Amino acid sequence: MSDTKPPLGTVIIVGGAGAMGRWAVRGIAELGTAKKVLIGDIDVSRAQQLADEVGGPCVPVRLDATDPAALRQAFVECEVVLNTMGPFSKFARPIVEAAIDCGCDYLDIDDDWESTVEAFEFDAQARDKGLRVVKGIGGSPGISNLAAALVARRLDKVTEIFTGWSMRGAVLEDEPAYPSTGGAGAAVEHWLIQISGSIRAYRDGAEKDIEPLTPVELLYPGKGQVRAYTVGHPEAITLPRCFPTVVSSTNLTSGPAWVFDHARRVAADYDAGRVTLAEGAGRLEDMPAPPADAPRTRDRFAQVWAMARGERDGEPLAISVEPASMPPGKMGGGTGAALAVGLELLRQGRITEPGVHAPEGVIDPHDFFSVFLGFVEPAVASVEDLLIIHEGPVG
Repeated sequence: MSDTKPPLGTVIIVGGAGAMGRWAVRGIAELGTAKKVLIGDIDVSRAQQLADEVGGPCVPVRLDATDPAALRQAFVECEVVLNTMGPFSKFARPIVEAAIDCGCDYLDIDDDWESTVEAFEFDAQARDKGLRVVKGIGGSPGISNLAAALVARRLDKVTEIFTGWSMRGAVLEDEPAYPSTGGAGAAVEHWLIQISGSIRAYRDGAEKDIEPLTPVELLYPGKGQVRAYTVGHPEAITLPRCFPTVVSSTNLTSGPAWVFDHARRVAADYDAGRVTLAEGAGRLEDMPAPPADAPRTRDRFAQVWAMARGERDGEPLAISVEPASMPPGKMGGGTGAALAVGLELLRQGRITEPGVHAPEGVIDPHDFFSVFLGFVEPAVASVEDLLIIHEGPVG
């Protein structure tokens, strides 16, 4: 996908030295998307280390994401703000608000449905300023949304959408050069939030609060009968905005049943106030050994996937899709590469509509996967080789 547009000027990535941000910085530099990439992080020594590693356009900047004045001071010289700073329930709103105030386009990897809903409050303000805001261009959401949109458009009428991710892929790559700074981390805290209380999904043509970690049995084309569990990610409520015939939309996670049994116990303690968010996240990260009688079954789902059900030529049909390979770096690598691709599509002029959007609202799936495939291992030659698509009966 060649073009003649010049690189963007200055972009800043909030949390750029973190576990997700590092991979986005590497991807942006690899693509040559921007002349200057400011690695904004409270830990400026780690930001400097990353800048030294990646080189090229990278410049470390000390940034306290809890300081609204500091955000605006950093953003005022930038064209685009990228946000990888979680948990998004805490950081998403002030950062997107500061970006819009400073006249910056904005992309993030927000996987929290509540903060995604909140962001749509800024739609009119972003439109008035001609700014493009893309919420959740990571793994799930991000890759999952665009995969879902791709298969949904193969149906004449889509009525159900499932997006999902495997617990097997929801782990961070160990990078010895960037040792853990302690604590469970934002990703685990986010997971606890999204399996606690109630979560938002789409049922009977409307948003509805449902119970998290409820088992769902699916007849999945290409795999047969499989089981996954409800979780609170934003795809479930953003995809129906693009596909108005949808009556049901759900985000799911998969893995061993005993993992989710443990997660339910932790979530119950968090809901009851017996543990703090940090304590609960620590218990989730410190997973107990599987019970002796736990069945030894392999999770059959891919790292990220999507499935749409509906009709084609008057007949019911289900279509599934999943990447044949993913970028190195596990969750961080896939998420960071997707964010880098989103920025590259912005540079190419392929994201044009101002306002606040989920990825499926402003990004063509083929455009996205055409760039994304450059990051995956094993390498593939085309989008058709990258995406495994199966069609089958509706269960």
